[in-house]
Amino acid sequence: MSKKIGCVVYYTDDRYDELAKNVKNSFLAHNGEECDYHQIDYTNQEEYNKMLEYYEFAPETFLMQFIYAYEIMKKYNYEKIIVLGTDTIVCNRLDEFIDDNATPVLASLNYPNQDGTEHWITPAVQVTLPNGSIVMDQMNINADVTCFNSTDALKKVIDLSIEHYCHFSIQGGLNELAFADKSYEVKIVDAPYPTSKVVYNARSKGVFGTDMIKKGLLAKCGPQYDGQPSPIRYWYVNNNKLYTHDHKQIKCFHFVEGLGGRPIESFKELINDFKTNWFNDDTIKYFKEQCGCSEFFS
Repeated sequence: MSKKIGCVVYYTDDRYDELAKNVKNSFLAHNGEECDYHQIDYTNQEEYNKMLEYYEFAPETFLMQFIYAYEIMKKYNYEKIIVLGTDTIVCNRLDEFIDDNATPVLASLNYPNQDGTEHWITPAVQVTLPNGSIVMDQMNINADVTCFNSTDALKKVIDLSIEHYCHFSIQGGLNELAFADKSYEVKIVDAPYPTSKVVYNARSKGVFGTDMIKKGLLAKCGPQYDGQPSPIRYWYVNNNKLYTHDHKQIKCFHFVEGLGGRPIESFKELINDFKTNWFNDDTIKYFKEQCGCSEFFS
């Protein structure tokens, strides 16, 4: 019997081979009994391009990732499709995605910054903490960990991204649907972050953007913080679950370091940094034993 859920990962060249093994092994370790896994890469992309029915191929990685997801969802009649970036590691069953069959789009938080264009802007919201104090949070969506229960909603994200194309690519369409267009409901599963029990994307890093962790230490964070261990170094394992420094269960980790835009030497340096400096021993043990990432962290 065919499964009703698919997962799609797409990457363009062999630089990502190591990372792609992490995504595949970790996703299947925790979700493989319920989900099919589709990997499109430089070895099979031509075959997928020949099967495109609804869109034409465009040499734009982020857009094509969602186009492939749409085509696969239609072709295999999946009720749900999950889209993951190549630089993710799935750390547990994706309950918030898999168990919600009603919400058209299930998304996850980006870094806590405000982004926008003339067509959309990500909102800031007030969050009341259990102790009654009020903090602000940014509802900025990152497209690399997303789930769709509706082909129409997925098509809408693609079409908005093309219609109002900009450097945000598919992430622009996703945020535009959530905060401006609103023709389909978008639920951010780890928002608001201060009161969330889980984290699915960039927030587990505990920093505000790329290039803020170097050799496992904070950088570009201000004189009082630079050189201190990054929040990632304080992750911990409890009851076979991985948690952040601020006690959120990590369902999916996303490196989010703009890998695609880096020269090859910088790319290689960063991958080596991931392997050797970013994580504490307990986290690496968890990645190896629970997520099938032994080869990467060998």
